[in-house]
Parts: sequence; C-alpha cells; structure tokens
Amino acid sequence: MTAAVVIFGIVYLFIALSKIPNAVIAIIGAVTLLLLQIVTEEEVFHHIDLEVIFLLAAMMSLANVAGRTGAFDWAAIKSAQLVRGDGFLLLVLLAILTAVASAFLDNVTVVVLAVPITLSLCKTLKLDPIPFLLSQVFASNIGGAATIVGDPPNIIIASAADIGFVEFMAHITIPALLSMLALIGLLFIWFRNKVSTDVDSRQSVMEQRPDELITDRGLLIKTGAVLGLTVLGFLFQDVLKVSPAIIAMSGAGLLFVVTQVDPHDVLSHVEWDTLTFFVGLFILVGGLVETGVIDRAQEWMVDISGGDERNLAFIMVWFGGTASAIVDNIPFTATMVEIVAKIVDENPSEQTSPLWWALVMGADFGGNATMVGASANVLVVSMARARGYPISFIGFMKYGIPISVVSMLISTGYIWIRYY
Repeated sequence: MTAAVVIFGIVYLFIALSKIPNAVIAIIGAVTLLLLQIVTEEEVFHHIDLEVIFLLAAMMSLANVAGRTGAFDWAAIKSAQLVRGDGFLLLVLLAILTAVASAFLDNVTVVVLAVPITLSLCKTLKLDPIPFLLSQVFASNIGGAATIVGDPPNIIIASAADIGFVEFMAHITIPALLSMLALIGLLFIWFRNKVSTDVDSRQSVMEQRPDELITDRGLLIKTGAVLGLTVLGFLFQDVLKVSPAIIAMSGAGLLFVVTQVDPHDVLSHVEWDTLTFFVGLFILVGGLVETGVIDRAQEWMVDISGGDERNLAFIMVWFGGTASAIVDNIPFTATMVEIVAKIVDENPSEQTSPLWWALVMGADFGGNATMVGASANVLVVSMARARGYPISFIGFMKYGIPISVVSMLISTGYIWIRYY
C-alpha cells in the first residue's frame, strides 16, 4: 500500500511540474508498479477503461475532419463581422462558441483547433490575444462540463457510474450555463477596456469574405451530417441501448466511408499521447484499488462528512475543485471515481447518486483555477508560449481562481437546492 501511494505521488508531482510529458511519466509509473510486483498484471489491467479510450479517439477523429473543412475559420471571421469588429463583443462571442463546441466535441481538440484561428484574428484586429485565449480555455472547461463527451473527466465518471448522455446533460447543463453567465460577467470586469479595436482594424475584418475560408464544401456537408447523426445517437443512447463509445466509433467509421478521407492521416492527428496517459493512469489507479488505498480514502471522507451525504457532496465539490487546481483533473477524477463507487455501492439507490454530479462539477470547474488544472489549459498555454505570447502561472491563476470559486459556489447552491 505504501509503495503504491509513493509511486502514485511521484507521478502526480511530475504531472504538476510539467517537466516530463504526462504520458511518459504515467507509463513509467505504471511499469514500475508492475515490475516491483506491488500488484499483478491480472489485478490492474482490468481497470483500463477501454470505453474512455475509444470514445476520446473517435471524437478526436471527428473533430479533426471537421477542422479540415475551414468551418472553424469561417465561424471566427463571421463572428467578428457579426459584432462589427467590436473587441469585447467578439471576446464574448468566441467564448460562447468555444463553450458550445466543447459540449459536443472533446474540449481539448476544440482548443487545439481554435487557438491558431484566434491568434490570426487578433493579429488582424491588432489585439492582445491573451484575454481571448484565457476566455476560450475557461469557456472550454465550462462548456465541456455539460456533456459526457465534452471533457475527459466526464467520460471517466459516466463510464464508471453508467450514466447516459441525456441524463448527464439534464443534471449538469444548468450549473454550466450559470457558470458561463458568471464568466461573461467576469470578462466584462477584467477585459472590457483591454480589447478595444481601432477603425482601420474593424474595417479590415469587415472587408474579408468568410465564405472563401471554406476549403471543401462537399466535405463540410458530409461531416456536418455525420456529426449531426452522432449527436442524435448520443441523445437517443438509452433507446439504442449502446454506449457513447460505440456511437462515437460508429460516427467516425461512417465519416471515413462517406468522406473517403485517409484514415491513416486522420488517426495520425489523434492525440495518442493523451490516450497513452490515460492507460498508464488507469493502471496506477488500479494499483491503489488493489492495495486497499481507495478503501482507506473512502473511510476518511465518510468520517469527515459525519456520514451525511449532503456534507459529502459539498466536500466532493470543494475538495475536487482544489485538488483539480493542483494537478490535472484527469488523474484526480480517475482516482475519485473508485472512492465514490465504493461509497455509492454501500448505499444503493435507483437514482444516480448526487455524489457523482458533485464530482463532475468539482473536477471540471476546479480545473479552471490553474494552468495545470486541465488538459485544455496546458495545451493553450503551451501553444500561446510557442507563438510568442507567454502566460505565467501566476497570471493564469489571477483569472482562473475567481471563475473556479464562483463556479463551485454555483455548484454548491445547485446541489443543495436540487438534491437536498
């Protein structure tokens, strides 16, 4: 048990330091766990959740093909023209579009596609892109919280708790919408005077022809149709009696057939390092389960809550939010689902336990607090730095902590009113 905790703690530390790629350190940790025979292969390998891996890979493939159509570039320029080049209105509109896209596509993939477009748009308008990048990453985590496929922690939780797409949306959409409204209010306070545009820049944007940015109309129509069918599949998952992973893989397979894009090329753009990170992480968490660490953690959380489920739900939101701010919310969620599962199993109910919803909100909204709190944060900061726009750890926290705290306050009130 001690060895499993030490190895896991070292992996967490390196994840937080961001000095070594997450996938590398997770696999090294998992292999160490097995080589030291702390647990056996048979004990931990069944903890690898292939549904999560397949769902993410399929959604990344769908998003990659959608990005090839030029639709994201078109949306950015069209948004700028819609608000006539007004900097703050554009900031809000891009944040909303990012949130909506992140709800139905993996938010990590959305920000990867959005950042280059945002930087180009800001260059045209002669604006500092950092307010735009920050608003988009916060919006991606908030919007991604609303659905199973929007944020990797949601996929892990939904798979562990057997939660359907529609049920997930029914419980999380309201706090996500309220958090998005709160974000818009904070953006007004923070950036309204920092994103003003001049007459020449606005005129330059208004003269652009967004329709010329669509690189392949035929591909756009086919991709849009397949994405629409995939979303419908998610909505009718309970009727179809199939998992979200199967629906996503079916959508990706249909897209390959209909569009005749090169599958090898598309799959080469899947973030395999992220998926490898998941595999190593699942093995590490499996080690904690098999050595009894999760049982101890469960007992500790129940003790400090006094055995009251409402208190435990509140602890889940705030402990989850704080922990997700310190380390990436993916490893935190992978660990916590085992704890929540054990608690829920001891108090079975026909309804999905509110503890699952508390975990979703804590992990997703808390991930906004720091640049290492969520995978989308790490990617946006890295891409911005590579293009000459560094965002410091403290600079990110200056804006991330307020929106995280407000979102968790909203979550606490929502849980209290709706479930207790």
